[in-house]
Amino acid sequence: MANESTLAPDQVVRNASVLRAFLISGFLLALPGGLLPLWGYHVHAEYGTAGNYFLALGIGMAGAMALARKFMPRWRADRTLTVGCFAASLSLLMLSIAAPPAQVWYQALCIFVTGAAAGLVAAAVFASIGAAWDANPAGVTLKGGIYFGAGSAAASLLLAQCFGSETIGDTDATRLLAISALLPAAAAVAFRRLPALPASAIPAIADGPAGRDRHTVLAILFGLLLFFQFANEWSIAGWLPVYLIDRLGMSPEGAVMLLAVYWLALTASRIGAAVLVKVMPHGRLLGISAFCALFGGTALTASDTRGGVVVGILLMGTGFSAIYPLASERIATRFTGYHPGYFSGLFTFAMSGGIFAAFVLGHLSSLVGLRVIPLTAMLGSCAVFALILVIRLGRKVSGH
Repeated sequence: MANESTLAPDQVVRNASVLRAFLISGFLLALPGGLLPLWGYHVHAEYGTAGNYFLALGIGMAGAMALARKFMPRWRADRTLTVGCFAASLSLLMLSIAAPPAQVWYQALCIFVTGAAAGLVAAAVFASIGAAWDANPAGVTLKGGIYFGAGSAAASLLLAQCFGSETIGDTDATRLLAISALLPAAAAVAFRRLPALPASAIPAIADGPAGRDRHTVLAILFGLLLFFQFANEWSIAGWLPVYLIDRLGMSPEGAVMLLAVYWLALTASRIGAAVLVKVMPHGRLLGISAFCALFGGTALTASDTRGGVVVGILLMGTGFSAIYPLASERIATRFTGYHPGYFSGLFTFAMSGGIFAAFVLGHLSSLVGLRVIPLTAMLGSCAVFALILVIRLGRKVSGH
């Protein structure tokens, strides 16, 4: 990391500010959860088809991140970020005319482009934050997660305003999505001013302790932890509005607003948990989180009232929130060096857990009903907490 350490302090700060681009990635990846009712999947229960949109999102994201990792040494990170932002703008323009009677293949294409844009933005961020990560790995990881969650909440709030007329996909949605396309275009111009790392500053994967850290059993368990945690979060984020409309007969606008409440609860509680993780025993914090997540899932599954559902959503968001600060701390102490390719790959693997879960739940819901969604999130929560306990035990046994 010697090359990055030569950056001036103001350049380190400015490169850390690229974390704000996670607002765009979070916004884009959260769109399908609100688009499903906008496209009428609360009326015609073709959940398998809806699940395929998440698959298209994941393929677009993973493919774009793989290409970016391959060509990043020759294609500067600031240029990749600019292309990603313009691709985000294009995807929003495409989505503005994707409501019915648009064909399913066109909707899937729009979602694919959306995932690809999010992947390019994320890959550029990981290629730009090495010096800042070396200075404060836990803080950078947590701040990136907060920006990502805030962008996801913004997507839900925007889509909730797209139900202003009685006709699905009327001009309100077209106008709002088209206007929102201006924001990533403006971000593309702003991020062009970032100081770019030359290709020589992007480190190779180390063969020493930093490289070996990434191939241990504990590192693999940590990757699985993130995989299952994202699966829990996105099981709810992808299907909550359709579930609430089916379960309580809520209006699409109200259901998508509650999706925004879920994202806000998750993000706000994550900030609070980041403070608690420094002053509260981790085992106690983990136990409280487990109780909140499981009790919230029970309330979401069993409640027949809006109040009970809101309580369940808040508890699930709160319960899920502690995992990321705990994971941030593990990242800070476990990995002794930063490599953008490795961490972007880890992000791709983790996000694929969420996207794959949403895809599978679409097909499961076609067979057994939508109640499988909160039940799956509850089971996934148990798996996450078990993995954290195993990782803690492994660290004690290994002496790290």
